[in-house]
Amino acid sequence: MTVDPDRDGLVSLNPYEARTVAAVFERMFPPGEDWPGAVALGAVTYLDRALAGPDQHLRDAYHLGLAALDRAARGAHGRGFADCAPEEQDELVAGLEAARLPGFHVPEQHGFFCRLRAHLQEGLFADPAHGGNRDRGGWRFLGHPGVWLEHAADDHLSPEPVTRGGEVRALADAGYRLGGAAEEPPPEIPGYDPQRAAVEPPGPADVVVVGMGAVGAFVSALLVDAGLRVVGFEAGGWRHRGDYHPDELSAAYYCRGDMGPKYLAEAPTWRRDEGGPTRPIPFSLGRMMNGVGGSIVHWGGALRRMHPHHFAFRTHVLERWGADVLPEHSTLVDWPVTYADLEPYYDLCERIAGVAGDRHGNPFVPRSTDYPIPPLRPTTKGLLFTEAGRALGLHPHPTPVCVNSVPYNGLPATRYHPWSAGFGSFHDDRWNPGLTSVPQALATGRLDLRTHCRVLRLLTDADGHADGVEYVDPLGVVRTFRARTVIVAAYTFETVRLLMLSGGLGGSTGQLGAHFMVKQWGDVYGWFPDTVFNAHTGPAAQMVTLDDFDAVGFDGVAHGFVGGASLNVENQQLPLQIARDPLPPGVPSWGPRYQEHLRGWQHVAAVRIQPDSLSYTTDFLDLDPRHRDRSGLGLPVLRVTTDMRENEHRLQDFMQQQCDRILRRMGATLTWNGPRYRGVASSHDLGGARMGEDPRTSVVGPDLQVHDTPGLHVFSGAVFPTCVGVNPHLTLMALTARATEQLVRALGGAVAQAAVRIQDGK
Repeated sequence: MTVDPDRDGLVSLNPYEARTVAAVFERMFPPGEDWPGAVALGAVTYLDRALAGPDQHLRDAYHLGLAALDRAARGAHGRGFADCAPEEQDELVAGLEAARLPGFHVPEQHGFFCRLRAHLQEGLFADPAHGGNRDRGGWRFLGHPGVWLEHAADDHLSPEPVTRGGEVRALADAGYRLGGAAEEPPPEIPGYDPQRAAVEPPGPADVVVVGMGAVGAFVSALLVDAGLRVVGFEAGGWRHRGDYHPDELSAAYYCRGDMGPKYLAEAPTWRRDEGGPTRPIPFSLGRMMNGVGGSIVHWGGALRRMHPHHFAFRTHVLERWGADVLPEHSTLVDWPVTYADLEPYYDLCERIAGVAGDRHGNPFVPRSTDYPIPPLRPTTKGLLFTEAGRALGLHPHPTPVCVNSVPYNGLPATRYHPWSAGFGSFHDDRWNPGLTSVPQALATGRLDLRTHCRVLRLLTDADGHADGVEYVDPLGVVRTFRARTVIVAAYTFETVRLLMLSGGLGGSTGQLGAHFMVKQWGDVYGWFPDTVFNAHTGPAAQMVTLDDFDAVGFDGVAHGFVGGASLNVENQQLPLQIARDPLPPGVPSWGPRYQEHLRGWQHVAAVRIQPDSLSYTTDFLDLDPRHRDRSGLGLPVLRVTTDMRENEHRLQDFMQQQCDRILRRMGATLTWNGPRYRGVASSHDLGGARMGEDPRTSVVGPDLQVHDTPGLHVFSGAVFPTCVGVNPHLTLMALTARATEQLVRALGGAVAQAAVRIQDGK
């Protein structure tokens, strides 16, 4: 089948190129007895539209790549690719994938194959609104019912595939369009005027907060609660649930990540080692979001406490095994705070956020109180994981998550659908400070919220004391706002970049940018021929975790490494995710055998590895001397230098073996490893502005104030001294709540309401 230029209205590809693409796609995804092929499903039309829109930066690469592929076909068979016999086309596609086609002058030949395959998958399995997946045929091929935004408890445990009677829904059926809900007016938020961002700044404030995301929005409410006047700068806007839409391609952070345009425009570059080649950052797990409330608006929701020994990690290692076990170049340290210091703040933050969990589930983390709400519903995958773990002497438990299992704090209970992690909250069923903290702060009249403002530089006075910021307002005017104190509450990358762009604040002893750490994620997959998981019937937050391999008694050194990891299973399976999951050995990445594997997605389950990652002198952040952002400002982007080191490879080897053991016990007849990577831009990027008592070895103190710049505080994951196998956000909340209380006392304001709640035990 070919593309009809008149019918399909080509806008990027010329008819000859479209014919070549059609031939390639049809070999990679041929028609079967009960399903159409790629062309009939609209994959070529999708690609043509994408190259005219979000992927227009790839148009030249496609023109060159398709010409080179056609040239290789003529050289090998005397005719263009589209006119070759099917077996000849298969040979050419295989050669392209293996990067062995002669005379192919496009750099990174395999990279061109990967782009073709990714666009094919999007054309087959993205929402029909994008031009592909005609008549929802791609979803019908998978047996995926599409956009259903509520599931019953029985769906999670059904032994048969939950297909909704064969009805396949798309965006339009669920009342959405690509821009959001079809009819959802923006809410009126008392105290918020989006036009205020362009108004001349008034007199000095008590505190300027740079970044009104997950942390900045949260602490702003605590600051105004204490009577302080706060100005909050946010580079993004203020989204509400009408702005979100269940569209995997454009919304999910593992796809295009359209919710973070600023983040994408100034994404760091990456290299493995100092002196090595610099390349675009790989976005191994997620793309951050810009907007009030930050990326937790579309996160998976895990809010877990670190273990007590994690706060004295270096001491733990030295006392048990001695200094000789630490890898070369390691810079492992203890935190300047303890679990006991943070425990009341952990409790406070869990109650503010509404964490669903089981107090008695995790025996390795002590608690003085119960979780505010019970765990989420069980799933087939979670029950099998729990049963297998216990049979092996381990301690699986429902992962503490920030999703409402029951109505809480004025927000409704979750409706249990898979269009959750990565998309924003359609039903306001999980806490984020944009729904709660910021409106509360605005209601006091003491928060001046300025959205679509980009802070360029942190300012200091003649004595070196932080006293404001320089920023660009929404109209492009450069302005200055003065304050007694400045808090940088951006994501790790932008926090460190802003300190560096401000003359290297915090860098007087050479520690700024040092000790960068990031999660080295991994997965092991299992094939369960007799089990149907129905992972498309609920959110990723339906997780089960075990911490046995990251607990105080675990001996990684006996297996050749320092550290440990937590292991978990989670729900949420969507069509593009299914198409892009790692393949078992022997299954090709295209063609009939690939199609056969995809149709068995209901029988696949994965155990995710979240390991400790040590800090090294070899891993750091600095400003890229050559690359600039694409935001129109032309400022240097950050450069990330990091790679998986031998210690982490040995850790991963061991953890993959444990995952295999658990999966086999669960009933898997085949297992295979997913890719192994050190997770750069994973949403768990930490370090670069280390917290510590000694200015010679750290950037900020235990109160998060920058050692060499009084009045400047860093409320960001950049301050973390270690990166352990526990999701960091709850610890970041607790750490910044504690620092906020200390800051309020230092500024002479009233005691923060947070402290009052803690003291009263409420």
